[in-house]
Amino acid sequence: MIFKWETEEEKLSRYMKIPPKKKLEWLYEMNRFLDKYTPKKYKAIRHKLREN
Repeated sequence: MIFKWETEEEKLSRYMKIPPKKKLEWLYEMNRFLDKYTPKKYKAIRHKLREN
């Protein structure tokens, strides 16, 4: 789909229609992907940021 002509309010309303469970599933998958393919150097940085 092409969304070039959407206003910010339309984008926000479209994103808000996505169920919270689906959003959390996406976040979980993104975190798993990052954890799997991020170099060790960057993993250490992410871990430090998480602790703070």
